[in-house]
Amino acid sequence: MKIALAQINSFTADILFNEKTTLEYISKAQKKGVQLLIFPEIALNGYSPLDLLYRNFFLKKTAQSIKKIHKKIPKNMMVLLGAVGPGFPPTSSVFKLQKNKTAQIFSKEVLANYDVFDEERYFQKGNIQDNYFTFKNHLIQVLICEETWRKPCLKHKKKPDLIISLNASPFNELKDQNRQQVSRKWAKKYQCPFVYVNSVGGQEELIFDGGSFILDKTGKLLHQSPFFQENLSYFSLKQKATTLKENTSKIEHTVQALTFGISEFVRKNGFKKVHLGLSGGVDSALIAALACKALGEKKVTLFFLPGPFTSSFSQTCAYQMADYIKCPLISQNIEKFYFDFLESKHLTSKKQFLDITKQNIQARLRSLFLMAYANNHPESLLLGTSNKSELAIGYSTLYGDLTGGLLPIGDVFKTEVYPLARYLKIPGSILRRSPSAELKKNQKDEDDLPPYKILDPILKKLIEKEEDPNGPFEKKIFRKIINSEFKRRQSPPILKIKNRSFDRGWRLSLSIRI
Repeated sequence: MKIALAQINSFTADILFNEKTTLEYISKAQKKGVQLLIFPEIALNGYSPLDLLYRNFFLKKTAQSIKKIHKKIPKNMMVLLGAVGPGFPPTSSVFKLQKNKTAQIFSKEVLANYDVFDEERYFQKGNIQDNYFTFKNHLIQVLICEETWRKPCLKHKKKPDLIISLNASPFNELKDQNRQQVSRKWAKKYQCPFVYVNSVGGQEELIFDGGSFILDKTGKLLHQSPFFQENLSYFSLKQKATTLKENTSKIEHTVQALTFGISEFVRKNGFKKVHLGLSGGVDSALIAALACKALGEKKVTLFFLPGPFTSSFSQTCAYQMADYIKCPLISQNIEKFYFDFLESKHLTSKKQFLDITKQNIQARLRSLFLMAYANNHPESLLLGTSNKSELAIGYSTLYGDLTGGLLPIGDVFKTEVYPLARYLKIPGSILRRSPSAELKKNQKDEDDLPPYKILDPILKKLIEKEEDPNGPFEKKIFRKIINSEFKRRQSPPILKIKNRSFDRGWRLSLSIRI
């Protein structure tokens, strides 16, 4: 049996685009003599259409598209296509399509309902025990994403000869090895090969990384598709394992994910370019490097916006970074605007502005320039520069450095920024300097915060491991996380690269007291 894994990049809700892509892959597979072609979960709709699943026109359009694809299935080929199924509420389904045969529908029973997943809101359940079929004298069991992660348990009497899992499984740092671990349990229990097909592409903050794979009956990895790119892989269950590349390092994989996430967010939201403020610090330098890697230096514009407390060393670092990545750098001093603002007699009843007000005025003036550029260049997306440590405890300015259309490193702690920056060979002068917002004279982050090497492990414990705070200091940090929720609610989308991030899966009330 010649199998093909169609790892496609669906465009969420653009059914006609996804239909065209599906037919192109069917045509490619036909030329290679493929007998069984497998697409990812909800490939025809893109994951996830969210509340469009309540719209009848969307469901009807899906059904019409499936019929069109079905009519064009070539002889001697079976296609397993992930799509929204019939009914209201609909199902998350796999359509088994063959020429001149009635479509068979397998529907997902185990619905994901945690973190970013809200499938019980949208789908009715199927029955995993009904999701099998016979092809070429082989009994084949179908799993749909979350069903793979449950304890292997099939109640029908026949043992499968092959298990196929269709997925829209987003990236996080440990996801690939975890996928293989849970899939290996199925292969070993039922002593049969296991095929895992995953989608690839970006959807809002989610990054689908591909990496589809096949295991033999002992759980040995026989094949793995590339990460972060569309791919059509061919495989026969009788062929020997191909030589696999060495595992990508965690840092390299994270850089690939962030780069891919930026390019996908830009492309799928109709932008052509990006711009950002370059401060001379490591966060903005890292984002500039990632953006250039994602889009090319000609599509990245940098702004250096010095204020009254910006050091000459920051200017040197900013220009050095721009030169290193070969990007244009626009410089605009905000001092005059800042001091003009302080002369206003209508904004305060006090004799002078509070210190925090003075600091935030500078951040918001920079935002004003960056957003004005965005308005005047609608093809350019503003990238925010806040990291996860700053977001967690509110060390950022609302409508200031939190401004933007995307926060590329909003799921990266400050201490994790440096290894990524070193990997991208960001100039050492930037890496060695002490973190500072430079919003007042000789300011350092550690004037207001614990050292990041102390802070970040606590944040990781409280946020990513979801453990309770221990002792007065950790409780104080936890309260800062709670009290900063109003800022995070208003922050741009954050590229998700961790199991627990500040995306739509993070839900805290604004009005709580702990």
